[in-house]
Amino acid sequence: MVHKNSTFKRTPILIFICLFLFTSCNKDVEIVIGTVHTIDVENKRILVIPHLKEQDLNKNYKEILNSSEYSQAIWVNKVSPSNYKQGDEIEISYTVSDDSFPAQVTANKITEIKN
Repeated sequence: MVHKNSTFKRTPILIFICLFLFTSCNKDVEIVIGTVHTIDVENKRILVIPHLKEQDLNKNYKEILNSSEYSQAIWVNKVSPSNYKQGDEIEISYTVSDDSFPAQVTANKITEIKN
């Protein structure tokens, strides 16, 4: 009888652990389409801003980020800067970003959008 009770006590714990592991491994992929504004060769990252106006392409990135015109901007880390040029339209997919502005991400995939 004691053996049965101990099994029943462990079952909810095992179910909880399994559910926790399942939900923690299930990450949603985010997709953002934007324009490459800044290429930071030294830090191997690019600044991508969705809906970037052509006239803002030559403005300093700090000026753009401090304005309230753009609600989203993303530093994409760990890229090869030579693969991109200012004004490229790209699609970025990623699973994790921080809460800063601009967000910091490491892309799972980057696709150039042909115009």
